[in-house]
Formats: sequence, C-alpha cells, structure tokens
Amino acid sequence: MYYRTLGRTGLKISALSLGTVSLGVNYGIEAPDQFGCPRNAEVLGLIDEAVNIGINLFDTAPNYGDSENLLGQALKHHPDCLIATKVSIPRDEKKVVLGGEPLSEFIEKSLRRSLEALQRDTLDIVQIHNATEDVLKHGEMAENLLRFKEKGLIRCIGASVYTEDEALAVLSAGCFDVLHVAYNILDRRMEKKVFPAAKENGVGIITRSALLKGALTYKAQWLPKELSKLKNIVENIREEATNGSWEQLQETALLFCLSSPYIDSVLIGPRTRQELQVALESQDKGPLSEELLKTLSTFQLQEDRLLNPSFWPIQ
Repeated sequence: MYYRTLGRTGLKISALSLGTVSLGVNYGIEAPDQFGCPRNAEVLGLIDEAVNIGINLFDTAPNYGDSENLLGQALKHHPDCLIATKVSIPRDEKKVVLGGEPLSEFIEKSLRRSLEALQRDTLDIVQIHNATEDVLKHGEMAENLLRFKEKGLIRCIGASVYTEDEALAVLSAGCFDVLHVAYNILDRRMEKKVFPAAKENGVGIITRSALLKGALTYKAQWLPKELSKLKNIVENIREEATNGSWEQLQETALLFCLSSPYIDSVLIGPRTRQELQVALESQDKGPLSEELLKTLSTFQLQEDRLLNPSFWPIQ
C-alpha cells in the first residue's frame, strides 16, 4: 500500500481508502447477484482485510445505514486507523437551514452519536455532508465544527461537495482541512481550478466515484435506458482504451484517479473481499501512461444528470 500526506493535516493516509456506503445501504447498479448490503459478518471481514492490506482511512456517514456501528466494531482495536465521518445540514419543515442554538445542538448530537457508534474519543475527520455554497459562505456550520475541534471532539474538518463552485467556496473559507469531491475519467471538472488551489492552500483532497457508482465497470451493462448516453460512452471507453476488456476498464478507471498528483486518497467501495483485492492489484500496476491519459481525456462529460448519481433513476 502506498501512503500520502493529507494536505496540511500531516496525517499519513493510504492512497486507497475504504468507503462504506454500499456496506450500509443498497447502493449502485443492480447487476445480477451483485447488489444489496453484504451480511454484517462479511462487512466485518472485509474491513479487517482492508486493515491487513494497509488501508488506514475509512469513510462513513450517519445516514449510511449501520456503517458507523460496523466500523466501530471492526476498528475498535485499531486506534491507528483513521475514520472520516460526516454531519448533515439540518433544515426545518420549510427546508430552511437551522441556525443558532438549534444548529449547535443538532451538530453536537450528531457528533456524539458518531463517537458512540465508532467507539472513539475523538473523530479524526468530520465533513459537512453535501455542503452547499450558501451554507459554506454563511459559515455557521463551520464555526460550530471549529468549536468542537477546539474542545477535542474533532481533529480535522472538511466538506463533501458536488460542484466546482461549492469546492471553491470550501477553499475560500480558509478553515477546512479536507475537501471531498467526485472525480473519475468522465468527471474531471475539479482539475483546472479546484485541485491546484487546494494544494496551494494545503487542503487535503479525498476523491469518490472513481468507478462512478459502478458505471465504469462491467455493471454498466445493466444501466437503465434513461442512462443510455452514459452506457454508450462507457462502451466507447472500453473499446478504445482497454481493448474491449471489462476487467481492464475497472483497473484503468481506478489508476486514472491514482495517477493524479493532486489526490491524497481515492475512495473505493468494494462489497466483497474479491472486489477489494481487484482494487489492490490495480494499484500495484502503477500510473497510467501519458498516451493512455491522452486517449482518456477525449471522454469527458459535463452533464450533471449523468455525472451525479443522485440524479439517476436507481438507488
């Protein structure tokens, strides 16, 4: 396993980190016999295997089903492993973001529930989940997280975002240690402005969606008709960049992210030990060639409805 320094935090983190959304909720493309949460015993075994191969960063959230509790069970004897969790943006019945004491109380309850579930005294990284530009610019959520950081409940604060403007708002705030964004062969919107600015400001970069919820794997064959454009471009990548190999497509998609000099850790979301092993073997094959990177650059998309899985007609 290779390790990198997470921005100005000084934390040494594995180049591959383990995301847990698919371990706690049904998530992804419904390929035959490859959908749904694994059993708890399988999840615990998978996390244990990840630790054994050197992964030391695990990403979760309170709304990822039972994943915080499962991580707590699996990592209770591994205090050296780092856990990144999240806090949601609380809104009232009119969808207005809470402020003042209600906001502070919501955040503290969320943090303390995460501490209990994860069986930790301190949360390594807490990210505002799906942070919006207005919330980031207003700054009250960040101020609360900084207050709990001063109290010792949090080591580092961050934000997970979707858009370039949101990412730039994270960097402009000046108080965030970690930026969590989507990045893959098809979605390269963070490359031009966000990645260089993050590095310049010492903000660590964690990326998700390396396989675009499974679309950059053999599971693309089961994408629904509403995503036919996405399916077609994935087929084109497979034919032109990987000689028609589904296995090589997944390997190439992961190596594409690992080849970036800006990214500190690439989140992967395996459901099984076999999928975890495939990711590890891919990492060992080193960065992609300049020629292949040039070929892949022709496949970028800009349509949010295709790049953002929250808009897809699947779970």
